[in-house]
Amino acid sequence: MKNMKQFMVIALMCAAIILPAQDSKPVQARKFKFVKVTRDTKKEVKKLEKEGWTNIPGDMPVGQQLNNAWAKEAELDGEGFPKYIVANGESGGEFQSAAEMQAIELAKINLVGLLETQMRSVIETEQGNNRLDAKSAASISKTLQVATNKVSKKLKRVIPISKLMRKRGKQTEIQIKLAYSYAMAQQAILDEMKLEMQNEAEDMRGKFDAFLNPEIYKQGEIKNSAGDKPAGN
Repeated sequence: MKNMKQFMVIALMCAAIILPAQDSKPVQARKFKFVKVTRDTKKEVKKLEKEGWTNIPGDMPVGQQLNNAWAKEAELDGEGFPKYIVANGESGGEFQSAAEMQAIELAKINLVGLLETQMRSVIETEQGNNRLDAKSAASISKTLQVATNKVSKKLKRVIPISKLMRKRGKQTEIQIKLAYSYAMAQQAILDEMKLEMQNEAEDMRGKFDAFLNPEIYKQGEIKNSAGDKPAGN
């Protein structure tokens, strides 16, 4: 029994030595891949900093965020069209988390709204070229509006490509730029339009078919940046 007690004492002493060593192991910091910041980016960073904007603690420096955002905005798909659609959203509030959520929602609305504007211009062009009558054009435009409203609320897996903050008194302002697959966002709208059209008469659905094909929207000016300009521009 005495030997057993001695063994237990030794075991506890060893544990007391080992456990603190494990607990004191430093937590690994987030690692980022940094790229060289251009002269134009440095100028933009100075403008932002002058207005009080900075990165959220733990996130990439502002210059790196701008570089990544512009690279994402300039990326093209295999056909030479924008691969991503990007949009800004800005909001403020007493709590940072609430301001951030609101900024994301506003950016999503701006993102989908840009696509709606572009798709509507195609509908108007088709009407102007007498390939679509006024009644059908109005009906399609209304369906498009309903669809984009629904998509802006359901859009998931958006990518924040820049996230800035500044303090103004007790308020925390958050500025976010999101990126989303251009093709996926457009297809989400077309899918919603298709659902909305199920209640239309058969002859009207036939006129709508062409406007459920993403190929028809590859005309005119293709913009992929929406929302308020970032502070400093």
